[in-house]
Amino acid sequence: MRVLAFLLIIVGIVLSKPRIVVEDPWVREVPPVSTMSAAFMKIKNIGDEKDYLIGVKTEASQIAELHTTVMEGGMMKMRKLDRVEIPAGGTVEFKPMGKHIMLINLKKPLKAGEKVRITLIFKKSGEITVSAPVKSMRIR
Repeated sequence: MRVLAFLLIIVGIVLSKPRIVVEDPWVREVPPVSTMSAAFMKIKNIGDEKDYLIGVKTEASQIAELHTTVMEGGMMKMRKLDRVEIPAGGTVEFKPMGKHIMLINLKKPLKAGEKVRITLIFKKSGEITVSAPVKSMRIR
């Protein structure tokens, strides 16, 4: 009986954790003279416990930070975020003019069609690495 109770507790612990799924990652192509770009994606938590995105890293830039865009004094400004909550059963979208990942001091220009590896660091789920295609934002 004790073994069964122990197994049920273990199964409950495993099933109640956050389960992170990253969808549609991409990075904005910028002119060759630009030293910054941004990455976007949807982060889903299909588990039933919240988690926090607490950091990000990539080989494409010297610095990678979590940011959001806010309206302040009639002007759009970016603010660095220490963490982003990914609610249980919820989705957080990183998109232009909203939450995004800033890639600062690019090591080389990013061209459409290339891929950028980005590692997301979660408080509970650990590290998840995605391959994000670089996309052109030019109007044709």
